Amino acid sequence: MAFLAAVSLLPAFGQAAVPSIMVVPSDSWCNENGFVNVIEDNGVQMYQTDYRTALLSSPDLKIVIGFVNNMMTDFGYRTVDLESTLKNIETENALNSVTFSSTGDSFAETPREQMSRVAKADLWLEVGWTMNQVGPKKSLTFSMRALDAYTQKEVASAIGTTGQTIAVELPVLLEEAVSSYAYEFKSQLQSFFDELLANGREITLEIRVWDNAGFNLETDMEEDMLSYMIEDWVFENAAGGNKTPVTASENVLVFRGVRIPNVTPEGRQVDARYWTRSLVRMLRDNGIDSKLYTKGLGNVMIVLGQK
Repeated sequence: MAFLAAVSLLPAFGQAAVPSIMVVPSDSWCNENGFVNVIEDNGVQMYQTDYRTALLSSPDLKIVIGFVNNMMTDFGYRTVDLESTLKNIETENALNSVTFSSTGDSFAETPREQMSRVAKADLWLEVGWTMNQVGPKKSLTFSMRALDAYTQKEVASAIGTTGQTIAVELPVLLEEAVSSYAYEFKSQLQSFFDELLANGREITLEIRVWDNAGFNLETDMEEDMLSYMIEDWVFENAAGGNKTPVTASENVLVFRGVRIPNVTPEGRQVDARYWTRSLVRMLRDNGIDSKLYTKGLGNVMIVLGQK
């Protein structure tokens, strides 16, 4: 891809591994091509994108994902393979089908959240395209949209259309469509990772108490009231951002927009689950059993009162 030759690599992502991106087809592309399933959950219709069938049914999708993966590699990112991630999820689901928790409870996780957790990519890059045709001439409209895997917030987007041409292969049209905005898109991604580097990753932490726990968040412990101990731990361990709960009651604490470190001093990537490990230990040291549930990479719930 000639237009990428002059694009410099990203600076090192702190002391961590190179930032990672997983390329997926956009929801709109999946819907237009029949790869969205409609399911009912307690009378509510839900829509789920069927990436597995899309990969099996659309040769063009594999071409597009390969093209964008190569572009992201040239930009200096590490790519996470969508197909491999789906296979890992199938294995995990097979194991989970014969594995039960001690209480039978679970923290409901959507397929998208499960993919985020298994892939552990920093960004999801949604791609979509439309082949336009007027008589014998064709043009390609191609879009890209980057989402923070921890919060699902959009951090970069772009769209471009080629000139009209006759009988040109898809990879050639892709390069032409993307070349119009490649530098701007790279700049948007760089701005996101610069901000991430400066302030840490954004997550949500929920603390809840089982009905039969025999205590609540207003219970006095040896050091302080339980909710104050948890708030102090968040304040001391958060990298930045909001450090006070947006919801606080005798049975619920919710922290949104909490920033956590990107990596440990040893260079290990930190997600919401890893970050809360020392909180679970602190609770255990104070005689409080807890159960930790995750949704994707950026949402963790700790329920107090039993394991």
